[in-house]
Amino acid sequence: MAKVIQILRHANKRAIESIFGSGGRIGSLPASARPKAFWLSVIVCLLHCQTGAVSFAADVAEGTSFPPEQVEFFEKHVRPVLIARCFECHSSDARKVEASLLVESRTALLAGGDSGPAIIPGDPNQSLLIEAIRYEFVEMPPKQKLSDEEIAALVKWVEMGAPWPADGLKPAEVATEHEQELDWNALRESHWAFRPVLSPPPSVVVDHSWPRGDIDRFILSRLEQAELKPAPAASREVLIRRAYFDLIGLPPTPAEVDAFASDSSDDAFARLVDRLLESPHYGERWARHWLDVARYSDGLGGSSDGTVQPHSWRYRDWVIDALNRDLPFDQFVRLQIAGDLIDPENGVAATGFFALGPTYASDGGDPEAVAQAMSETLDDRVDTISRGILGLTVSCARCHDHKFDPVPQLDYYSLAGVFNNTGIAIRGMGPPEVVQQYEQSQQQINEQQSRRNAREQELKKDGREPTAEEVEELARLDAELNQLRTMAPPAPPFCHALVENGSADMKLAVRGNLLRLGPVAPRRFLRILSGDSRAQFTQGSGRRELAEAMVDPQHSQTASQ
Repeated sequence: MAKVIQILRHANKRAIESIFGSGGRIGSLPASARPKAFWLSVIVCLLHCQTGAVSFAADVAEGTSFPPEQVEFFEKHVRPVLIARCFECHSSDARKVEASLLVESRTALLAGGDSGPAIIPGDPNQSLLIEAIRYEFVEMPPKQKLSDEEIAALVKWVEMGAPWPADGLKPAEVATEHEQELDWNALRESHWAFRPVLSPPPSVVVDHSWPRGDIDRFILSRLEQAELKPAPAASREVLIRRAYFDLIGLPPTPAEVDAFASDSSDDAFARLVDRLLESPHYGERWARHWLDVARYSDGLGGSSDGTVQPHSWRYRDWVIDALNRDLPFDQFVRLQIAGDLIDPENGVAATGFFALGPTYASDGGDPEAVAQAMSETLDDRVDTISRGILGLTVSCARCHDHKFDPVPQLDYYSLAGVFNNTGIAIRGMGPPEVVQQYEQSQQQINEQQSRRNAREQELKKDGREPTAEEVEELARLDAELNQLRTMAPPAPPFCHALVENGSADMKLAVRGNLLRLGPVAPRRFLRILSGDSRAQFTQGSGRRELAEAMVDPQHSQTASQ
């Protein structure tokens, strides 16, 4: 009964506000209007409770399933917030479940706690959870308000209808590979993307006059099955415009169109394509697509962290140059993961693929905030390498086993462990010995400057004028400092790049919470792509071994690129 009364009280508050405005109270009305206002609010309250109950019953009964992209949004932006900021007081593992409210399942949120249902799917403004995190009803979490981005994510999630994975009430419990044996061979055979790349025989076609190669035969075969015919051949004026826009993103000049239209030689189009591929505009045009994958931004970090990155253009130019040099794709991938280790002279800038991504900082310095920032940063790295290159949403396994793909949670932390041993720095570019000479000279200059400053401060302690000898001593230190600066080699070009800073495996984070650790996740590649044998990474952070695993011809996801 007490719970019903509390629900009615809150519903009555909403009813009054809906009639008299936000913050409205019956007591603030003229005495003559209070009886009518009271009964009107009661009626609205009962209607609100009735419709809420119907909505709640429908949500529970329908067993709603949600599109994968909505579930992915939940796993990436909502579940981590619930775990990091709400589970301490509102999960089955809490010492005491506050307000009888659990947030570890959709069913629990719909059932609610002492104040009623926590969410009304599709209506964030009427959801107690949203009111609480906005500090409108109660203030949750009480220690520190969620960030604007976290609040916006929860609001959007409720607007979507509160999508949640349909295969369980709460995240899967931690399971190591020994605890949860899977038939990996059967899983690899279950989806074409996990099978070895093959060269099937060309399709059989009826019209042998149209195909100019095997790819045309595959296309024509499907067209003939649908009783369709290929589109007519493009005119030479149209063909040259298509080639220009596709390859360099710029239109041909009228003179170039006329020249191609009047060129009747058999290799005219091949020569045109070769000329466009040799244009520097080719790399500029197609680098834009890859830079989107790399979440590239000129000047600032690729997210809302606001970090100034004055050398970001070095990575942009590296990508453009790689495309214009026709760098093989396996080398293109390998260098962006471990270019500083593979080719220290020319590959450092390539690691901007990761170094230019967001590095989150805690907003309070407390253990929870520090762990959350670290977790978000690692998730960016795992998501970038897996979704950007492999086409797999491995970051969905951050809090539990992947709901759709064969990616255990342990595999997520096997990859995250590599980046947990990797840092970001501004590094010099060029021959390693040249960069090292510059760094050593700068260290000498800094040390001399420190000695000079320390001596000056020491002389000022007594509050007296320095003696002639002491003045001469400072002058000598200044002269040595100027000499070091004069003889220092010129600064090399700089870029934002990765650096090695460890070699330890990390532990699985239970439900994605880095403050609750599970078993060790050895650094290695994804099991579904590795075959029966997959080696553990033991060289430094493991980046170089990860780079080699990513482009291993036996791995269908990258071999097919």
